[in-house]
Amino acid sequence: MSTPVATAEPAARTALQNDLLCVADTKLVLGNWFAECVMNGKSLPDFAAMLGMCTASYGQTRAIYHWLDTLDHSYGHLEHGRGRAEIRSMDLLDPAPENWQDFIVSTWLAEQATWSMASGFLRNPDRTVAGIARKIGEEAYFHLKYAAGWFRIIEASDEEGELLRASVTRRFPLALRWFGPLDAADDLHAAGLRDDPLPDIRAGFVGEVRSALKPFGVDATGVEATFEADWRPDARRTGPLPERLFEVIRFKDQEIAR
Repeated sequence: MSTPVATAEPAARTALQNDLLCVADTKLVLGNWFAECVMNGKSLPDFAAMLGMCTASYGQTRAIYHWLDTLDHSYGHLEHGRGRAEIRSMDLLDPAPENWQDFIVSTWLAEQATWSMASGFLRNPDRTVAGIARKIGEEAYFHLKYAAGWFRIIEASDEEGELLRASVTRRFPLALRWFGPLDAADDLHAAGLRDDPLPDIRAGFVGEVRSALKPFGVDATGVEATFEADWRPDARRTGPLPERLFEVIRFKDQEIAR
């Protein structure tokens, strides 16, 4: 029998909140990537798609924040009260995109990674958590299809294809690092709060990335993550959010947002 969240062991309960906050904060930064880059779209359909992906990412962020508010967190603090060292987004998204190809690769990896992580909660005993995970998957399906279409366009050009491969080389190890060391304990799976153990989820993510990139001549085998001394398992990242990125993504004071 699955362990309800409210009665789970403290370590598992904390781990669940940490992982969901990592997903939410990554979606927050991802939404801002779409918002900031929308004017770089190549056509009107790009503008519409990127704005749609932006709002979907924000919606997922706020849904998780609201769920965390029912536990030990304050919704107001999550949106307005945290500094850049407290944001737990994937550091894959710390460096701004260098070109359109890098934008497509980076957002695709972030979507695939967050969906892979969320998929482990599809049968979570808390129906709200399971519902959020299912919604992330439904919306990620279309976001990933958008990127896949661009991969085919990019690969038609030798120059753009080379830029795509260079981006994968830089960004894929960062995406892998988000899942943590292979030998890390998975308290959530042990407590019945995650469907599959994290190593299996990570392996599924790697398989999806490799199979998706192989038709475009991108060999992603043998890529591994590196972990600096200040990598934090609770935040799944190294160091604080860059100052310039934090200024872009942070929710502004309510008084000036009216």
